[in-house]
Order: sequence, then C-alpha cells, then structure tokens
Amino acid sequence: MTSEFRGRKTYREIVATNQKSMDNLAALWGKPRQILDMPPEPKKRAPAKPSGEPTESQILKAIMSLLKRHPRVAQVWRQNSGTFQERNRDGSVRYIRANTQKGMSDVMGILKDGRTLAIEVKSRTGRMRPGQEEFLQTIRQAGGVAGVCRSVDDAQKLLEAA
Repeated sequence: MTSEFRGRKTYREIVATNQKSMDNLAALWGKPRQILDMPPEPKKRAPAKPSGEPTESQILKAIMSLLKRHPRVAQVWRQNSGTFQERNRDGSVRYIRANTQKGMSDVMGILKDGRTLAIEVKSRTGRMRPGQEEFLQTIRQAGGVAGVCRSVDDAQKLLEAA
C-alpha cells in the first residue's frame, strides 16, 4: 500500500495507517472505535501515449555522441544542473545544487579553436526559459558558439556555422 511517487506516502495512505493505530488503541483501552474521514481513491491516470518523437534525453545522448567524435570539438561534457536530495549518515536530508549559474546549458564544451560551446537541448515541443536564453546570449556575446538544438542535425548545423 505504498505510493509509487518517489517513495512518499499519499495522504490516503497516512490516514489508513493512522486509522489502524487508532483501532488498535481503541481495542486496547476498551473504547469505541473512531472512524477517520478517508479521502477518496485518486483517479488513475492514463499512461502517457508514445508520440513517436524522440525524448529530450534521447536527443541529448545522440548529440553527445556526435560532439565526442566531431573534429572541431576539443572537449564536451553534460552539464548537470538543478537541485537534488542526498541522505546523510544520520538519516537527515540535505539539498545539493548542481550548479549556481541560472539557465546553464545542457551541454558545455570547448572547440579546438578555444571558443566555448554551449548547447541547450530541447524536444520538438520543449520551451526555453528566460534564464536559458540569457545564458546562450552571454556565450555568444563573449565570442562562443551557443544555440538550441532539437535534433542531431541542428547540432551539426550549429558547428558548421561556427
């Protein structure tokens, strides 16, 4: 009876656990049973329909594969960003920020001519956040190569235009 959402219990599961505890205490103490208000069963979501289009992570892997063997690229890496949780030895949770620059691109690299490479990978329907566009503009203004790529072809064109 556990939730599949990141290991957290749903409110319904918490109420059910509390109801069991209250039932045990009522039986132990010889008191009448108190019934808690149980929230309704959540509606089942339909599974996501496969669109047939590649996901952002699939596009990212393909672009990384291209960049690692491209003759104009000296070095390339996946720039992780965002915040994630880590459990300490004592069981407490701490939050770690992967980078501090807002809008940093998914892929960062260095071209063989010394310029910086920044690629923001998006699916066909993915939208840019304002911070991401600002970051790409900053790289371009500094003389680097930066752009949004929705396919491997876009990445190839970006490198050819540089």
